[in-house]
Amino acid sequence: MAWKIYTICILAVAVSNAGYAQRNKGNAQDSLGWASRIVVDGKLNDWGDSLRYEHATQQFHYEIRNDATDVYVAMRVHDKDRQMQIFAQGLAFMINTKGKRREGPTVYFPVADRLAFRSIMSADNDDRPDDMRKGALAAIRAIHVVRFDDVLDGQISLENTYGIHAQATLDTADALCVEMVVPLARLGLSVDEGNEVAFNVKINGIVVPGSGSSPSVMRRGYGYPYGYGYPYGYGRQMPSKPREEPGVWIVAPLAKK
Repeated sequence: MAWKIYTICILAVAVSNAGYAQRNKGNAQDSLGWASRIVVDGKLNDWGDSLRYEHATQQFHYEIRNDATDVYVAMRVHDKDRQMQIFAQGLAFMINTKGKRREGPTVYFPVADRLAFRSIMSADNDDRPDDMRKGALAAIRAIHVVRFDDVLDGQISLENTYGIHAQATLDTADALCVEMVVPLARLGLSVDEGNEVAFNVKINGIVVPGSGSSPSVMRRGYGYPYGYGYPYGYGRQMPSKPREEPGVWIVAPLAKK
């Protein structure tokens, strides 16, 4: 009987580990590098030849670095459907300053002007651009923030005084490239402390209950966190407790030069 119980336990662990690997497949980041002369302009040439880490489930590459004053994230997305999901619902960069895989201050970007984006997407628009992504880039108006101690939840200007900035571009390989920066002082962090910090990066989206977890389902979402659907409403309502896409976690101390 004992060997049967032991065998069942081994099988349970194997199945659990296989499921975990499937959800988190890709080359995940496990430590932060030092940021040197990064300019937040959406152009990733100052990150080296390529972003080194991958969230394969959501089909993007990313990297997080810090210097003495700021923490930076860069993301590159090649899949065009995923790009349109980002224009509709944004990317999320979350920081838990206690090093826990839990909610913390979060930056959502890009946030497009609703009326402008709906007009761009409309089939009745005579000036509808051939490349919808370029039209969506032109409609970006703000950054959305939540859970910062000294910044009110909601939209802030692209040219704000909080030191929280973000930019997006399409590169020569037709990939969507996004950079964000958050001041360490805004988070109450310092590179001298040496404590672990937890970061989460993801393409924003909702998993619709009872419909599986395929990207095509998750892309349709409910427009969280902005309160409008994909793309901005059209009769959908936010469920009371939507299950969000999990993203990828990085738990590590800040880098020191």
